Amino acid sequence: MKKRCALVFVATLPLAMQAAGLVSLGDIARRLSSYDSYADSCSYEVYLPSLSDPVCYGVRLYGASNQDGDTLAPCRYLIEWSLSAPDGVVEGFSAYADGAHYRFRDKRLQEYHAEWDSVPFAPGGRVRAGVQNQVQFAELLPQYMGRKFSDMVSDSTYVSTVTTDTVVGGRKSLVVSGRRRVNGYDAAEYVYVLDPDSFLPRLVELENNPGQLGEQSISVRYMCGSEKPCDINAETLAARYPDAFGKYRESSFSLENLPGKLMPRVVAPTTTGERYLHEKGEPFAVPTVFVFLESAVGSCGDVVRAVREAVDYLPMGVDVIWAFFDHRVDDIEAVVPSIRPGEHLLMNARGAASDCGVGADTPVLVFVGADGVVRDFVQGYNQDLKSIVIQKASLSN
Repeated sequence: MKKRCALVFVATLPLAMQAAGLVSLGDIARRLSSYDSYADSCSYEVYLPSLSDPVCYGVRLYGASNQDGDTLAPCRYLIEWSLSAPDGVVEGFSAYADGAHYRFRDKRLQEYHAEWDSVPFAPGGRVRAGVQNQVQFAELLPQYMGRKFSDMVSDSTYVSTVTTDTVVGGRKSLVVSGRRRVNGYDAAEYVYVLDPDSFLPRLVELENNPGQLGEQSISVRYMCGSEKPCDINAETLAARYPDAFGKYRESSFSLENLPGKLMPRVVAPTTTGERYLHEKGEPFAVPTVFVFLESAVGSCGDVVRAVREAVDYLPMGVDVIWAFFDHRVDDIEAVVPSIRPGEHLLMNARGAASDCGVGADTPVLVFVGADGVVRDFVQGYNQDLKSIVIQKASLSN
């Protein structure tokens, strides 16, 4: 077990150095909760009685204020972590932004979207128990730490002391220390060493179940300014982790639930190097068919032919978005050598497909009205596809 040096140090401070109401725990909570932007990295060490050496994580933390009205989490966040293992370094990340939660590890990207299924975000009506709040290392973010301190103020099981104008590690610091006592037993002891001006954390020492069989010690050392803030939203996350979003995405979207809802945001590169973007809620010029394809699927050419013949037959204008999962332009243009007026040719569109509930099996056609609302969809190819497209596109008008 590690030496509880920080706990001992604070416990022996002279009473004259303890704050006399100058800074309260509530003051610190409000300041930490108010940060609009945050970025830092830290080491996170877990000490267990059964292990001779600590389990050591490297963690990068990014936080940003929520969009107006978002109460599902204290902030938008991105948390990247790494862990050295015998067979190499294991890495992953967790993120929350605008009602969407992502977590990646072991070549698996799980995602949740409150718009489609709100239950994981507030099971039994409890937002604190939601997937977005049950995230490893989230408590290291200032905004989450502020919420924790606010809870401690109103929870009588916590007995805390705020110590100001003291020195820890040769630096002037503000320290929050104390313990949580439940049913006559110490359930936890804690020390938070903060910057005295910004209240941002520098060091955290936690003892869970001190002196008990299940004792666990945690030591967190912040690098203080080692990272730069970043934008946190679905688009920037997909750009930051192209492999995770392109290869390992497991969406909670359901294609069956798509009709009657606004077409999700679609963003993907075109084969000519431009960027196609349709924001959710924006109208289309005319009814539009999104055709999700993969060039290796044998029916791909037949799908393109059937859709084009159906569009030519229709009395009104219909745009077509060919959205290929492929990354190679040559593979795509072997199927669609050129585009016609009203068509767009996209590549690397697997992420956009996942946002619509489209899985690995193609083709999938999504029919959208000019108002941006999805009318219907078709999965797979058959000889009647031309007639099906005519019927469903007509009903999308």
